[in-house]
Amino acid sequence: MPRLVFLPATVLLFGLMGTVPSHAQGPGYLVPAPAADNVRAKPKYECDAPGAPVITLDTQSKYKQDDTHRAAIDEEAEEAYSEAVEPLRIYGRNLVKISNAYVKSNPKNTAAAACALTWLDAWASANAMTDMRSKQAHFNLGQALGGFALAYLQVRNAPGLADEQKRRVETWLRTLGRQLVAFMDKNTATSSRNNHRYWAGLSAAAAGLAADDKPLTRWGIDSARIGLAQITPEGTLPLELDRGKRARDYHIFAAEPLVATAELARSQGIDLYAEHGGALQRLVERVLAALDDPSFFEKATGSKQEPYPGDGTVPASRIAWLEIHQSRRPSPEAEAVLSEKRPTGSSEIGGNTTLLFHGAE
Repeated sequence: MPRLVFLPATVLLFGLMGTVPSHAQGPGYLVPAPAADNVRAKPKYECDAPGAPVITLDTQSKYKQDDTHRAAIDEEAEEAYSEAVEPLRIYGRNLVKISNAYVKSNPKNTAAAACALTWLDAWASANAMTDMRSKQAHFNLGQALGGFALAYLQVRNAPGLADEQKRRVETWLRTLGRQLVAFMDKNTATSSRNNHRYWAGLSAAAAGLAADDKPLTRWGIDSARIGLAQITPEGTLPLELDRGKRARDYHIFAAEPLVATAELARSQGIDLYAEHGGALQRLVERVLAALDDPSFFEKATGSKQEPYPGDGTVPASRIAWLEIHQSRRPSPEAEAVLSEKRPTGSSEIGGNTTLLFHGAE
């Protein structure tokens, strides 16, 4: 049995201070209005027109239908799926770049904020994403809407924005959020409790905050709680373990909306980081430990885990959410990973998270 050594409190304190790095804090998602003397006198921004709004979507799963783990890709189905969602992805990526440009500017470039609002209004005026014709299409909405709303939250308080445009955008975001809730509330499949629900929750919470719709925000936060309640003492999500060779990747994927929603909940005085005995921390620690060593998931699933593409290390876009968690619950392990990947970003969670939560790129 190892011998326990008790150290004076002062030694422990300085030891902890030495192991946990200090972190610059970015503005987060809810970017405040700038001071009057921190606005560009003659703001300029080259604002391209957005792509044609995606109004109707009828996507199908890219996985082989006879694979119970939903882990084996059907190449033909994947090609059709990618072609269908590419316009949506392009719009989302470019939208958050514009919002991030406003956040990054100092003094604030209100022309960038006006451009982001114009992009959002173009799709809002066309009732984009209101005709979802399949279950998978609703899942696509669940991922995309959060990005739209988080982009809007970054620019909403910029001075000089057109009130009429803001009203249209907020109404559209609320409409999409309620549409998503209506679908999910009728969904009795596993997807009502796995990562799809957490993504829908993030979208609802973000849209609710953007449109000042408290029931929508509450539904989104409660959706995250569905996930937090399932996290085991080992830091796993049983429904994501069922993904076999993709279990590690789906834990990373599920952590993304859970952490982003915890950040939005924090703005409402709700500490999801602490709920269920610090469940979110357990999940993050499990994911961190598996980034370079998937053996835990291989043992738990009996399947060799899918390697990361390229050089074999996790892409920066897959761990953009870790920057958010690190800003609230810093750890040396997370810092070591992030320091090699910054800037991190994901269009589904508001773009450049290093900018938003670390404060510098």
